[in-house]
Amino acid sequence: MAATDRSREGAQRGASGQKIKITDRWRGYKSHHRDTIRISLSKMLREPVQTIMTVAVIAIALALPSALYLAVENIQRLGSNFESSAQITVYVQRDAQPQAIENLQDALDTLPAVNSTTYISAKQALLEFKALSGFGSALRYLEDNPLPAVFLVQPVVSESIDMLQTEQLLASLKELPNVDDVQIDMQWLQRLHSLTEMGQKIVLALGATLGLGVLLVIGNTIRLAIQSRRDEIIVVKLVGGTNAYVRRPFLYNGVLLGLFGALLASIMLYSSLLWIASSIADLADLYQSHYRLAGFGFLRFLLLMCLGGFFGLAGAWIAVSKHLKDIEPK
Repeated sequence: MAATDRSREGAQRGASGQKIKITDRWRGYKSHHRDTIRISLSKMLREPVQTIMTVAVIAIALALPSALYLAVENIQRLGSNFESSAQITVYVQRDAQPQAIENLQDALDTLPAVNSTTYISAKQALLEFKALSGFGSALRYLEDNPLPAVFLVQPVVSESIDMLQTEQLLASLKELPNVDDVQIDMQWLQRLHSLTEMGQKIVLALGATLGLGVLLVIGNTIRLAIQSRRDEIIVVKLVGGTNAYVRRPFLYNGVLLGLFGALLASIMLYSSLLWIASSIADLADLYQSHYRLAGFGFLRFLLLMCLGGFFGLAGAWIAVSKHLKDIEPK
């Protein structure tokens, strides 16, 4: 009987299994991540020189393609403003009758590639020439008006100018009756589009190259951190720590480095835009233009922060996956 009581007492003293609630697991999970972020920040602050150098390299690598992207975007905006004012000048024959001019205008309006037309009579053209040229007194000695009537044709402009379509439109205009000559100056717009397309490709190539550089910088930083904490990792694995548990602080370290680099790159870009915007505005005012430099908006800031965090996470993951498996307790 006494033996039975002792066995029952021993059973009561033994360890008993207990189920852990999902809420408790979630609290523990959040607490561990919060502590990991705090420890990672404190480790970075204890090495300020190395942290600042790494963040500065990442910031420069992210700021260069971002600045080139903003430059290309502003050039495209400038080109779109010029496209809206691109016109074709159709010179009417001098002996054309009023009815023939009306028929010509109807024919121009029916062309699908024509957006709008504006008629300027010979008399109106002469008045504008006198007002703008400064030779009004000299023109009084002319017996006849030397200027012909013209149509200013506004073509339908798409996102990219197709010179083949433009040439077909010119051929159609020249074949119309009572048309003396047609002039257009849109090739420079095509050159501008070619330059912006080339700029976009350069942005992609430079961004990919510097993105690879960010991965290498963060990967090398995490590799050095792993090597410096080799003994600590071995001890953690000896007491049952998993690879995911060991990997987590290094991943947070990489993400924080990427985010700080993106934040510094945003500050650099915003400061540069503020510095240049005033000069661009003064130059636009000299040409009586309302053009203003496109700024670094909040969405671009979020995108740059996401890119920095992604590159930081990717670089840290690659470094940890490569070097952590080589550290095992013996």
